[in-house]
Amino acid sequence: MPSSSRAVLGLARLTLLEARRTAVGKAALAAIAIAISLALFVDRIVLTDQERATVVTYAVIVRLAIVLILGQAIIANTVRDLNERIIDNFLALPLTRMQYALGKWSGWALVAVLCALSAGLPLFGFSSTPGRLPWTLSFAAEAVVVASLALLLALALGRIVTAVFAFCCLYLFARVSSMLVLLSANMGATHGSLLDRFDARYVEFAGYLLPRMDRFADTAWLSGGPIRFGPDLLQGAIYVVLLGAVAHIELRRKQF
Repeated sequence: MPSSSRAVLGLARLTLLEARRTAVGKAALAAIAIAISLALFVDRIVLTDQERATVVTYAVIVRLAIVLILGQAIIANTVRDLNERIIDNFLALPLTRMQYALGKWSGWALVAVLCALSAGLPLFGFSSTPGRLPWTLSFAAEAVVVASLALLLALALGRIVTAVFAFCCLYLFARVSSMLVLLSANMGATHGSLLDRFDARYVEFAGYLLPRMDRFADTAWLSGGPIRFGPDLLQGAIYVVLLGAVAHIELRRKQF
């Protein structure tokens, strides 16, 4: 195995150890436990469709919690590497800047997949719930996209607060972009004023720049809705490649 490949794998392993040291796994397990507790509470107060309400409540809460935990952990770890010049030690090895980013991404992507799979395990306790496996796999794909976005924002912005704020805004917009496009279309995108048409086209264009996160791990799958898993994987793969290209440009621009 070439020395550069060993260095990338070693960096990925160090990233896994760093995630363990900063208790990312424990935070994810705590989020899963809290989501289960809230879902069971909903089960006690709902009169009809108790299992459906419990599963959907758990899925919504655990999804948001895992995404925020991953985003905060990745951004904090990457910004610390930049501020404390730890990245210089890695770049002193036979390792290019893009290989450094690839090693970090590989480690955090594996952490994201493990967190998503752990979040999906409690769903298998509900025997009558459909779509459990597709939901879990789709959430794992979403977690990889989220990890890629958080890593890019940390490398590009270099500040924890700024990067976390940008991460939350982008994720929120990616979740509701389709709704905003529909609202802008109904508010006069075709026959409205010039400003209304500009706003509608601006929202529509911005929506094309981000993945449709509302299509990943759709809670409707857990209540018998139609499952469309293929487009999610394709969309996630395309967006991860685009984020990698942007990271490559950003790393070539930066002065370490």
